[in-house]
Amino acid sequence: MTDALTLEHLCVQAGNRTLLDDAKLSFPDGKITVLVGGSGAGKSVLLRVLAGILPRHGASIRWSGDLHWKGNPVDPSSMPRTGIVFQQFALFDELSPSANVQFAIDHRNGLDESPQHSPAEWLDFLGVPATTPVSALSGGQKQRLAIARTLASSPEIILYDEPTSGLDAATGRRVADLIRETQSRFGRTSIVVTHDYETLLPIADEVLLFDSAGQTIRRVERDDWAEVPEQMEAVALAPSQTQSSRETTASSPLAMFRRSAERFFDSTGKSVIAAVQLPWDARPVVPSWKWAGRFLAHYLRLVGGPSAWLYLIIAGLIAGFTTTYFTLRFLPFRLYTQPLLIDELLSSIGFALYRILVPVLATVLIAARCGAAVAADVGVKQYGGQVDALRTLGVRAPAYLLIPILAAFLIATPILEWIAFTASHWISRVTFAFSHPEIGVHFWQQHFFRAIIPEDGAGIFSSLGLTTWKGWDWVLAKNLLCGFGTAAIGYHQGITPKHSASDVSHCITTTVLWTTLYVLVVHFIIALLEF
Repeated sequence: MTDALTLEHLCVQAGNRTLLDDAKLSFPDGKITVLVGGSGAGKSVLLRVLAGILPRHGASIRWSGDLHWKGNPVDPSSMPRTGIVFQQFALFDELSPSANVQFAIDHRNGLDESPQHSPAEWLDFLGVPATTPVSALSGGQKQRLAIARTLASSPEIILYDEPTSGLDAATGRRVADLIRETQSRFGRTSIVVTHDYETLLPIADEVLLFDSAGQTIRRVERDDWAEVPEQMEAVALAPSQTQSSRETTASSPLAMFRRSAERFFDSTGKSVIAAVQLPWDARPVVPSWKWAGRFLAHYLRLVGGPSAWLYLIIAGLIAGFTTTYFTLRFLPFRLYTQPLLIDELLSSIGFALYRILVPVLATVLIAARCGAAVAADVGVKQYGGQVDALRTLGVRAPAYLLIPILAAFLIATPILEWIAFTASHWISRVTFAFSHPEIGVHFWQQHFFRAIIPEDGAGIFSSLGLTTWKGWDWVLAKNLLCGFGTAAIGYHQGITPKHSASDVSHCITTTVLWTTLYVLVVHFIIALLEF
């Protein structure tokens, strides 16, 4: 029996804990290998090493070792395509089941060859309804859809990460049968990482045991498979490690403060590095412009959809009403001064709304609402494994996340700000008409725009017959700078590693804080230059 993949001298360290030390393991070609071990032993870490998506010298996990593919040494970055069926499925909820499979087909291994099956054929083979939204699928249907998407990418090796986790016994057995049927039909080398030995041992050709006490992985002979439960019991942490964990948990306030400070400076350093790398990450290089457009449409709906329109319209109405009503209502010596100053007041209100108040209010609200929405979307993708799924398909995350997000903000921010200003001057007109019916709206129309529309039609668009407003370039610059920065901050906060739902919540809160501060700084700096 030939081996498809062999690892020698494998060492894996997670923080201060050694998971594997000089381990050797091999996976037979075209067979199902079941890797069992207790929860927390490091099986999922090993799976990401096999998939080539875990760097050798990561921030929290480091590994070293030699990889051989069918007897030939290979580098992890040049390994044959591997596909992962993630424990959390890592499906794109914004895409339909057919689109999820089509995405894998369009990014499959060997694009020069015709696809093996169409999305409809893959879904039919695995029994997945094509018209049901992904979010409405059952756990078993999501599992089958994840397998269909993985197979559609034409991988050489299929990795299953806890495929029966969270499923009832009957559904788990059906998933096990599906893995066996899939392997028999397509002949892919399959590696199943699990602690559910009862369900998955019956379909195994080989069984490997993750022995964390011995910091190694050893092959279990078929005659000893029945003893796997007893052997798994020895996979607990060593007493010294458990004691160390307790001591860390019960650390002093000073130690807790030190760790918080370290996390802050570590996060700050990563943010600086991300800012330096941003121009490189944001370069417009994508595997497929069709899919880049699909993701752009998704983020345009998220950033500049109808709910955002309503949000900015309400903000504009509030700004326009309060500015007009209270300026005219509480003018000192109103009976004497208003007749003399009302034209100048209207001109000042129009100028302030157009150049200062609405741009500041709109971009702050966009930063808070849309920045948080993007951070949540990317954070969920990171936590749910969709970012890793992109990597297994040979797609760098910025191509379909950062670039469409930046484009969406650069498109939507000026439009949303203009919507807010339109609402503000409309309500200003209505407010003036009701409060000064004896003067009429024509007087408002004549003076409200006086300071922002050139009388001589000067401007770079005048030759085209278009009216240019004074300071439009400053307003546009503020919009674009605020939109670009909000997009970058939201993406960066979302793409950082997520280990729990609270990490996603934290990234949303942090995004609101930093994007709002960034927008205010931008307006302050531009105001110094503009005026």
